[in-house]
Amino acid sequence: MTAMPEQESPVLPDALLLERLVQRDSTALIELERRHHGSLYAQVYGMLVDASVAERVVRETFAHLWYAAARFVGTRSASSWLRETARELARAERALRDRMCTTSDWRKDEEDSGVLSSDAAAGAARRASARAERSRVGYSEGESSGSEGPPRDACAW
Repeated sequence: MTAMPEQESPVLPDALLLERLVQRDSTALIELERRHHGSLYAQVYGMLVDASVAERVVRETFAHLWYAAARFVGTRSASSWLRETARELARAERALRDRMCTTSDWRKDEEDSGVLSSDAAAGAARRASARAERSRVGYSEGESSGSEGPPRDACAW
């Protein structure tokens, strides 16, 4: 008696997975993540040269996909949207890192003088406002909020 080979499930095109994603099918998000994670990570790591930040940016890219799929289904390919979104998030991360480096230089100068410049005071106020806004909307990095957010297992690699 010969064993029957196990039948593999058919490979669904990204466009069909996007349509399922619009219907909040978490398995579609998991499959898209499985297909595109490696190339997105390589792209983002090449821009940031920081493994943990690159991983976070890729995770955030898939979270954006969860919320935005309905807006672009049928108009673009998933891979082009994911690449562009990951690139923009990585650029924003790099700009933030550059600003923080510059700001830390200003802070050192201000600590030496004991006086905050108006730019530094405004920056401190913006950061405090951003922290307050994140806590007001319940944002916590790396967490999703139940059924409204991406499934927890979709981005937990």
